[in-house]
Amino acid sequence: MPKLLIDSFKLQMGINISSKKEKRISSYIVLMDTPILNPTHALRARQLQVVNLICLLFTFITQRNMANKKRVRLPTRKVILERQAVREELLHNLLEGGQCRDLIRMSENAFRRLCEILQTVGGLRRTQRMSVEEHVARFLHIVSNDLRTRFTSWMYRRSRSTTSRCFHRVLRSIIAIEGLYIQQPTGDVVPREIQESTRFYPFFKDCIGAIDGTHVRVHVPNRDAPRYRGRKGYPTINVLAACTFDLKFTYVLTGWEGTASDSRIIKNAFTRNDKLLIPSGKYCLVDGGLPHTNKLMAPYRGVRYHLKEYSMRGPQNSKELFNLRHASLRNTIERAFGVLKRRFPIIRSTTEPFYSCETQSAIFLACCILHNFLLDEDRDINLEDEVMQEILNGPQEQDRRTSTETNEVIMIKQEAGGSEKEQVKWSEIMDYAYIQAMIKQQEAGNRVNGSFTPTAYAQMVEELNTNHQMDITKSHLKNRYKTLKKHFSQWYDVFRGISMSGFSWNSSTQLIEAEEEVWDNLIKSKPEAMSLKTKKIAYFDEMLMLFARDRASGAHAETAKERNARLNKNENIQVETIKEVDDMLANNEIHLENEYVDLDDNIQDVIPPPFSQEQSSCAKKCKSKKRKFEDDDEEEDINSKIMKSVDNVAAAIREGNIIFDRAYPREYTGEEIYRELELVGLEPHELPRALNFLATNQAKARTLFSCPLQIRMGVLKDMMGAQGRKGELVFLG
Repeated sequence: MPKLLIDSFKLQMGINISSKKEKRISSYIVLMDTPILNPTHALRARQLQVVNLICLLFTFITQRNMANKKRVRLPTRKVILERQAVREELLHNLLEGGQCRDLIRMSENAFRRLCEILQTVGGLRRTQRMSVEEHVARFLHIVSNDLRTRFTSWMYRRSRSTTSRCFHRVLRSIIAIEGLYIQQPTGDVVPREIQESTRFYPFFKDCIGAIDGTHVRVHVPNRDAPRYRGRKGYPTINVLAACTFDLKFTYVLTGWEGTASDSRIIKNAFTRNDKLLIPSGKYCLVDGGLPHTNKLMAPYRGVRYHLKEYSMRGPQNSKELFNLRHASLRNTIERAFGVLKRRFPIIRSTTEPFYSCETQSAIFLACCILHNFLLDEDRDINLEDEVMQEILNGPQEQDRRTSTETNEVIMIKQEAGGSEKEQVKWSEIMDYAYIQAMIKQQEAGNRVNGSFTPTAYAQMVEELNTNHQMDITKSHLKNRYKTLKKHFSQWYDVFRGISMSGFSWNSSTQLIEAEEEVWDNLIKSKPEAMSLKTKKIAYFDEMLMLFARDRASGAHAETAKERNARLNKNENIQVETIKEVDDMLANNEIHLENEYVDLDDNIQDVIPPPFSQEQSSCAKKCKSKKRKFEDDDEEEDINSKIMKSVDNVAAAIREGNIIFDRAYPREYTGEEIYRELELVGLEPHELPRALNFLATNQAKARTLFSCPLQIRMGVLKDMMGAQGRKGELVFLG
């Protein structure tokens, strides 16, 4: 019976079971087939055994289905050739069809030149199944048309995991050539655009370029969104860039959160390892959002500035004339950003990007490098003219920030109710009550992603007006929130990134106190800390709870050179923890897809590197052994899981039988008792008396038959009476 069941199961499932495992399964089936001779409970026992057998078969089938899911259905030779034909046709149409500029934003010659540079300088190598040209073409298709990985994978008949690896491989290679195309000016010569124009020379002869920032949308977790959500209303990174007057980028710093101001970022740029360099005696043009220093020349504030503002009426005084010529030169950086975003829509899109924040920053750096490359190899004058017309005729994207503090005060007055009489003069007691109300709403869960809900503002207005006799509105609270956050940020930015072990905030004096030596060390590294040494700040600990998490830190900011240094330093570090893999999956940087899918893509017809016959034979043997070992390991793993499930089922059967025996004691029939008594060795005339005794005492019969055969005679005599002189049984009564 067990052999028949196992053979039938093997035939149905199509698997092989070793003889050792077959014996184990047979023992389980024999255990299940053990009869229960009591007719009263035989039917119930049989039903239990059938259920156990069904569970065993279900376990086998489930494990087998899981194993089949892991197996890869390899494509046929015909499918492989069809995929190769599609890829060859795509590359042929790209390079010979006359649409290269429309599809990947560069000419055929520039594309070939880029492939050559990436291969010789950037370290990009062809793989066994993909050429360098296909690598670069797929990357350019994505960044030039803002395509998703799944669409590009379908277009090139590759898997998404292959497309993702290809994209990141080319991305790193492009950033690796930053030293060729992003170079800071030395200031030895006057820029041609200034020297050849009487409008600018000699007034701006010491100017070497323009600096500004732009926002790029990114995808970040909800817990980090408040630090990235600035004036755009969605998470962005603020990118600081400098360019020359021929539209070439000379410095690019990406990664700062969208809430960080340009002035804060440029201060960081002057102190980084790869710092922004402005030669002595030279300067760059900036807008009104940045400070005016000996290296940064800002326009006059409170005076017309943008070119569109002078289209109807020319400059009326010297300040307006200076601002007009300043804007005419500084719009170079706006034109550079415009050409960059028109050429590579992946950084212009306002929809949530597919890639992580770090990858999106790297994409911007790569696009800047490609932009400079194309200015040398394939300049598009028509595109530059279109961007220039947009700047002259369209709304000014970049700024915004020439409005003075007076304009901001007017806006605040309008939000608060219109007239100056309705303005609220905040005291420390009012600030404390407002801060406590915000903490209360935050603990109640009415602050979502760093912003208070309308319900929270309504409750705070009611609480402050009722309990503290204030006359304030929601607009008052919003404006005061910005003011408190601004004051807190001045302190928080100074002490960020240092050890606070020597500093403490004194609630009585409202000063941050420390030993003189500690203050001297801080002032030496951060001179701006001098003004904070004797400056009071109220409720610092409470504001730390409210604003610290939402403050931009710039922890992920880096230039192309810094990124290269970091990757080269960590290139040998492997991902070993599950958390790191989960983070990469969350950021869509990797995909848990079967790698064997790409093993069936046809190998490119490329000339392989020279190998000796011995090396080739050795390599084939190693690969075949490796594949064999992998298959054996996988089969052994599946079999071990199956046998583990069988063990669990058998243990459950044994435990169930024990419980069943306890609940329903076995009842021996007369035939069974007679057969067992014959084994004991009783005399024929003694058998009837013993049979009658045990048949009427089933408990004694179970006890007797559970004993070893050699002691059953003595046990039976003790049960039935005393032993006579000649050893015959004597029955009492």
